[in-house]
Amino acid sequence: MKKYSKAETLKYLQKFENQIGIKIPKSIFFTKREFQKNSKKLVLKIEKSFKNKKIIIRSSALNEDTSKESNAGKYKSFENINAKNREKIVSSIEVMIKDFKNLKDQILIQEFISNPDIAGVIFTRSFISNSPYYVINYDKSGKTNLITSGKNNPTMRTLYIYKDNLKNGLWEKYLNKINFLEKKIKNDRLDIEFCIKKKFFYLLQCRPLKKRSTNLKNDKILRIGLKNIQKKIKKFTKPIHSLIGNKNCFSNMSDWNPAEMIGVRPSVLAHSLYSELITDEVWAKQRKDYGYKDVRPNPLMINFGGSPYIDLRVDFNSFVPASLPDKIQKKAINYYLNKIKKNPKLQDKIEFDVVETCYDFKSRDKIALFLNKKETNIYLKCLKNQLNNIISNKNKILENETSKISFLEKKISQTNNDNISDIQKIYFFVKYCKKYGTLPFAGIARCAFISTKLLRTILELGIIDEKDHQNFYESIQTIAKKICDESSIIKKSSSSRNAFLRKYGHIRPSMYNISSKNYRENFKNYFSTKNNASKKNYKKFILDKEKIRNIDKLFKNHKLDINCKSFFKFARRSIELRELSKMVFSKSIDEIFNSLMNLSKKIHIKRDDLEYISIKKILELYSNLDIDQIRNILKYEIRKNKSFQEISNLIEFPEFINSSNDIYSQELKNNLSNYVTNKNITGELINYENIKNFKSMKNKIILLKNADPGYDFIFSHNIKGLITEYGGANSHMSIRCLELGIPAIIGIGTKNFQAINKNNFVQINANQKYFKIVR
Repeated sequence: MKKYSKAETLKYLQKFENQIGIKIPKSIFFTKREFQKNSKKLVLKIEKSFKNKKIIIRSSALNEDTSKESNAGKYKSFENINAKNREKIVSSIEVMIKDFKNLKDQILIQEFISNPDIAGVIFTRSFISNSPYYVINYDKSGKTNLITSGKNNPTMRTLYIYKDNLKNGLWEKYLNKINFLEKKIKNDRLDIEFCIKKKFFYLLQCRPLKKRSTNLKNDKILRIGLKNIQKKIKKFTKPIHSLIGNKNCFSNMSDWNPAEMIGVRPSVLAHSLYSELITDEVWAKQRKDYGYKDVRPNPLMINFGGSPYIDLRVDFNSFVPASLPDKIQKKAINYYLNKIKKNPKLQDKIEFDVVETCYDFKSRDKIALFLNKKETNIYLKCLKNQLNNIISNKNKILENETSKISFLEKKISQTNNDNISDIQKIYFFVKYCKKYGTLPFAGIARCAFISTKLLRTILELGIIDEKDHQNFYESIQTIAKKICDESSIIKKSSSSRNAFLRKYGHIRPSMYNISSKNYRENFKNYFSTKNNASKKNYKKFILDKEKIRNIDKLFKNHKLDINCKSFFKFARRSIELRELSKMVFSKSIDEIFNSLMNLSKKIHIKRDDLEYISIKKILELYSNLDIDQIRNILKYEIRKNKSFQEISNLIEFPEFINSSNDIYSQELKNNLSNYVTNKNITGELINYENIKNFKSMKNKIILLKNADPGYDFIFSHNIKGLITEYGGANSHMSIRCLELGIPAIIGIGTKNFQAINKNNFVQINANQKYFKIVR
């Protein structure tokens, strides 16, 4: 099809309306020159053409919709105007054409479809990976412009549907029409604005996305890859003798939360390291040691096409007390699996809202929902005994775990002093990290969670108030607070800087990402020369005597071997130690990376290429001393895994897998942020509302409330990235950032926006779809 403007495209498609089975609202168009020459005549033509109907005035500029750039949303539209309102029509057009650069730019007058049942935008390919997915953003608000406006839209929904598998109820028949449309236009990269009213599909606009060549080879590879993933999902859903549950589902946000820790598309090294250090066996050993069911050798995390998921059947089995009778275990686990399958939105709240993983003061009510009275009492007794074993002062669990963590630092030092190969060092760093690092950390983290859950139920019962709850957490001295305090003085002398880096220099924003520079490597960027950080004032946590008595009474009534004073001591200690132990075991990971980088220099492998090496492959080479053979083995590993990673990058992974068909069709919830580009940046954050000199935006990540076209000028200041509170995948700023290659999070939501606004340094990993507050 030859090149048309937006208005001309609609006119061309009108002759295929009946054939495709769509409706295109009546329209007329004219150029800026024509309007300036004879506006009265054109206004009369509009009135005559549309009579008493409502119209929408849209732009159709020559530079607006081409294969080189889309400029989507550059010009404002004016909607819901009566065709007889000449004054309004003229004033609206005059406002619009002020921004037109070419006299041949067009104005499109279109019949306005009011109160549609559904309205939205469809991309006919995934705009980042260019994979063959229909990306549908829509809502049922009755408005046709909310999706593209970038304003807050709590009703917006986003679907990804693989083109070769359109079995998706409502959308199947409409997407078949779009598929036919693509063939007519001979372009499979389209941005289509549409609405549905009384089951009729109205095509409102159709523009080409920025041109990218379609790789049919990639499409074929994706098709094969998705089939293999579907087979693997079916395999891990089948009943297995070592686990209870005839059903299964998978989440990337549950339990050890791989999406947060390593991302949805982690590097081979990050994925394998996280598996080796935690999710293969360490996690299960810790639970068994704390009185939970032993589910070894089942791994917790499954790799589907390069994306990590928690196996929720394995997870739920691991959370029942080992002493619980099999019959009750079966009832409980099947109940939990059914609950999460019906409520996937709870996937990141498993231990609070799905599974009873520890005793609290509301456990009876929750367990009684699926067990009879006798069974409930048995379950509660098991949970209570388990809790008493953990929190009892006699067992000194925290002290024992802390001693292991302290021993790890000694082992790291000894290994560094040994005259052995880099691969041998990596082997020992991994083994010691598991035994003295991640294993005790997992135990301390379990204690911290138990403390948090008990404290939360004490709050819910009204024994303490929100202020007490907040004061307790603000009184805790975590590593994060210490870093903030100490960073305020590190510029005063080189000795203070060196002392700071000796403590914290190994920390990196993405712990398992070897490409992420640690504090020592990137000190000047992470900590500016003018450090304005002020020392934190820790709040004192004091409860009045009546609250202490009520908490003591609560523990006594529930027959728990603890009182108010010892509980808060345990809670404070466990939460502080959780952060400390994580910092210590991360030294092992830093040393693993240092040894890998030393090895890479010897065998001439780039640092970035180390991401494609599995840590398991390195461990296999422990006894191999032939440096040439090691080089050849690792270079082959890199080539193989680069190809595998390319396939993974083509797939739009769902966050929750309920069935094997979910790999073909998924819905993103409104509160899931929209990441633009596949870049990973870390930089200083600046709130637009606080900017006094716009030159200060250079190389900054800008925090902006609305993804509105009026803010386009910010891109002239060479910003590093963008985060908006509101907006969608198809909004103006999403397309603009995509075109300019600027990493962005569009529509991060109010809660996250407020949290980020309190900080001044953030990481955006658009490829892995996560952000982290650095400081």
